[in-house]
Amino acid sequence: MYKNANGILYNGDCIQVMTGLESGIVDAVITDPPYSSGGLHASARQKPPQQKYANHENGHFFFGDTMDQRSYYRWSLEWCREAHRLTKENGVICIFTDWRQLPIITDVLQASGWLWKGTAPWDKRNARPLKGGMRAQCEYIVWGCKGKLVEDVYLPGIFSVPIVQGNKRLHSMQKPQALLESLIKLSPDGGTVLDMFAGSGSTLAAAESLGRKWLGIEYGAEFCEVMRERLNLKDC
Repeated sequence: MYKNANGILYNGDCIQVMTGLESGIVDAVITDPPYSSGGLHASARQKPPQQKYANHENGHFFFGDTMDQRSYYRWSLEWCREAHRLTKENGVICIFTDWRQLPIITDVLQASGWLWKGTAPWDKRNARPLKGGMRAQCEYIVWGCKGKLVEDVYLPGIFSVPIVQGNKRLHSMQKPQALLESLIKLSPDGGTVLDMFAGSGSTLAAAESLGRKWLGIEYGAEFCEVMRERLNLKDC
């Protein structure tokens, strides 16, 4: 476990960590779980993530991305239910997903007790062309709330932000901090943001930049080390 003045980072399985926490301690959940997609067949989905998505030697391995559809639904339902329990009344959730898992995540959100409010595309701007078809240029933000929306915030329904590239890319699936900062505005000033798939810490860094507290969970020890440096974390 690591911390700084703004939050605490747990290194472990997100479901196990969340079940040990008190209810109603966060104002928003902004998270990017493993998609467990990257192929139309089970053999393709079971390949390491750096082969499925990055297609280059500098891709990063991360856990939880090789499940079949039924396992993925059940697992997602568990962590999404715990996220609902940990969130205060009138809190919000934003979950990143791709086109393959969009139906499952919208089902999971509702089955977990959240009120589904919509789906916003993230236009990544730069995507590989597909011969005879359309670019996979968008990922999606499935979002909802627990109770009523009360914050006086007005965000767009489409986000156009370029992907993280070059030496700034600390994780294969890293989301742009500017995009995350937009979503974190859905939480109250001084509130606490939860990301149980913290990765390289972009959500946590975005929360700090906007004066929010944060609670992070990450399974991969190597990414916890990345966040230790990025967020100036200390052992606790």
